[in-house]
Amino acid sequence: MAKRVAQAWTPVPHAALREGQGLLQAAFSPQQSSSTLLRQHCRLVDNTLCTLWQTPSGTDISTAAQLTLVAVGGYGRGTLFPGSDIDLLILTPSVLTRIQKGFIEGFLTSLWDLQMQVGHSVRSVDECLQEARQDLGIATTLLESRYLAGSHPLLQDMYRALQDNPPWSPPLFFAAKLAEQENRHARCSDTAFHLEPNVKEGPGALRDIHHLQWLAASVFGEGSLRRLRDEDIITGEEYRQLLRAQALLSRLRIALHYATGRHEDRLRLDLQVPLARQLGYTDRPGRSAVEQLMQKLYRAFADILRVSAIAQENIAQQLATRKAMPADTDQHVALPTLHRDDPQLLQHVLSLFRSLAEDFRRRTLDAQTQRQLYGLRSAIHPRDLDRDPIARSEFLAILAQPEGAYRSLNMMQQCGILARILPAFGHITGRIQHDLFHVYTVDQHTLFLLRNLSQMWTSEAPQMPIANAARKQVEKPELLVLAGLFHDIGKGRGGDHSKIGAQEARRFARRLQLSSCDTELIVWLVEQHLQMSSVSQRRDLEDPQVISDFAHLVQDERHLAYLLLLTVADMRATNPELWNDWKGLLLSTLYRATASELRREDRQIQDLPQIVADKQRAVLEGIASMDQLRARALWQHLSGPYFLRYSADELLWHCREILAYQGCKTLVAVRPHAPEGSEILLYGLDRPGLFQQITGALDRQSLNIIDARIDTSEDGRALDTFLVIDNSHAFAHSDQAHTDLAAELRAVIEGETASKPRFGLRHRDPRHRFFAHVPAEIRVDNRALPRYTLLEVRAADHLGLLYQVGEALRALQLNIHGAKVSTFGERVEDTFFILNECGHKLTDAQAKALTQTLGNILNGKAA
Repeated sequence: MAKRVAQAWTPVPHAALREGQGLLQAAFSPQQSSSTLLRQHCRLVDNTLCTLWQTPSGTDISTAAQLTLVAVGGYGRGTLFPGSDIDLLILTPSVLTRIQKGFIEGFLTSLWDLQMQVGHSVRSVDECLQEARQDLGIATTLLESRYLAGSHPLLQDMYRALQDNPPWSPPLFFAAKLAEQENRHARCSDTAFHLEPNVKEGPGALRDIHHLQWLAASVFGEGSLRRLRDEDIITGEEYRQLLRAQALLSRLRIALHYATGRHEDRLRLDLQVPLARQLGYTDRPGRSAVEQLMQKLYRAFADILRVSAIAQENIAQQLATRKAMPADTDQHVALPTLHRDDPQLLQHVLSLFRSLAEDFRRRTLDAQTQRQLYGLRSAIHPRDLDRDPIARSEFLAILAQPEGAYRSLNMMQQCGILARILPAFGHITGRIQHDLFHVYTVDQHTLFLLRNLSQMWTSEAPQMPIANAARKQVEKPELLVLAGLFHDIGKGRGGDHSKIGAQEARRFARRLQLSSCDTELIVWLVEQHLQMSSVSQRRDLEDPQVISDFAHLVQDERHLAYLLLLTVADMRATNPELWNDWKGLLLSTLYRATASELRREDRQIQDLPQIVADKQRAVLEGIASMDQLRARALWQHLSGPYFLRYSADELLWHCREILAYQGCKTLVAVRPHAPEGSEILLYGLDRPGLFQQITGALDRQSLNIIDARIDTSEDGRALDTFLVIDNSHAFAHSDQAHTDLAAELRAVIEGETASKPRFGLRHRDPRHRFFAHVPAEIRVDNRALPRYTLLEVRAADHLGLLYQVGEALRALQLNIHGAKVSTFGERVEDTFFILNECGHKLTDAQAKALTQTLGNILNGKAA
């Protein structure tokens, strides 16, 4: 019987629904109200569903009247985005007849025939209550249920049951939804200010507005923002701010769905420029259309986050007055009533933020205080800080609490106070950088840096013993916090942002009337804040000259300690996915070597023979006495720089592997490398194109080379090492995996297996494709290093890059003696240490030829 009912269903033409949807899309424009389009789309789908629910048979009409078709979830709100799912509840009597089951089957089949994206459930009233008690999500969707067709009394029964016996009491529902929101925000790194924000699920996005509506429905019986205003949970101005933000996000989400033809809520890089133009933004001097859109979007996120926090606290207080839940009063700092014309206004405000910084039990400000501060922000002027010594003292006291400074400065930013004290910070608020290395807006990155600094004074800090040692040398944390606050403040103005930021830092230090010594340290940190990461990732840290030059830059261990902490906090705040233990190890190595160099200023470069002798002596102590003569014989063919590039442990490993090897082919040994990756040793007859063979083979194994050191002995043997990690970041390899990799490389080197590299993008996602056509930059520098010519290549990350560099060097008869590879989002910055065929630095003609050849290869003029 069910089968016959399903077959007899009257189809609704696809054309009517598709035509209506097409007309709505064609009419979409920047001037159109987003709420109007969403309601029109919802009515179009309502009409389609209601038509489908009706059947020509009297029996079927009777069956339809026994059931209820209900819109729930987002569709139940009466607004429907173009790519969103249609959430339906089919409400049934307690027992379903066979005819009713067939009716439901036929109805759902007709929806699928129309290719409608439907999420459905079939439940009785009792089942709805039972499921809602067990599942917060189901309980939430029922709050937004809306009648479509069928039995009115059945739906009224459900409404009465939900009202008489709520599945979640308002206090429990409130607590559960807050926990749910916190988890959702955590999945987005607790920030809305991403390079590619999610306009529905991210912090401050549309879901946060829905969250307020759900709380309103649970507590006040009506799920609307207007009800929150009427209950004095939010003010009239806050209500209007939410509506403006909701309108912008809705319009953008509609445009996203139309542009992609599907349910897409992440504002991808490749969509930002065309959508900005579609929504009516145009380029202006100094501000592109996409920058205007994104800054407006980030301000909308900020408004929603601020008002939402106020509303949630006020709802909690209302629940507390009903004696339904305890008030969380000890977690907030309250502010006495202040007036705009109070000459000591800034002093009072900063005193409040000082108490927030110093009392670790206080997490935030209460709702009324946040609201009051936001309203007073325009009454605060930068000169107030210059004129009021007590205000300056309060501000410095905030910065001197490294654990609390982030909490206070972050809240000052949310309330609009920070940009009033420091107008330059307002210039970077909401500013984006179009690359995959900087995944946050500049202001959010800066605040995350301050958060990372605060964690270095707690147990949340990364496991870096050297950072703990450096922290003990920081006698004035406020100087470190100030340097972090200013390190990127010069971005977006053209020119070197480090120098611009240093100038801003100097002016602000004068406003705070800091001593010249403290001022110079802050200015130096801002101007040099990129140097430690650059040297650690792009230079040979075993080269004494590199360490000597860096020690000369930092001057003393005090500067070194401050710079290390700033660098670690900066790197971790730029893109958490790109921070790893390997980068931490490089920084630790550079820190220790520089500190050692600063402690023994009498040791000069001419003492290198003694350094080599010390390392050789350490290796000899680790091998059997019968092998020591063979070791010395091996070393006679290796130059001094070989010993400088490796630690004593690495030299010992090389020596043991080479002396133990009995084969006549190339030695290939692989071992784990702490803290991550694998270390590969190759020793055998040198030959042209060896570097290309190795890099091609490693590319085919999906292994990224992050460090390479190339040496050739006087008797014509290559002694090369490579440090590699795999793309999956599974750094721990089994012994068998290392054995298999060694066998694969040996076969390639001996010509038993072809080593044709792969070319193309390493990453296939749209974000990397967006940057794939950025031209490669090649820099050849004869002055940076004492022994080698420095080659730096900046290019889009792609497979075969090292192979192509090796191909160009081979064609020009140039030799690689080392390489460092760093990945920064969508691009790589590879550094090579090279010499010409005579073992000297490149001539001007060779440098020019190398630049041109590599440019042709990497920019698509050669394969």
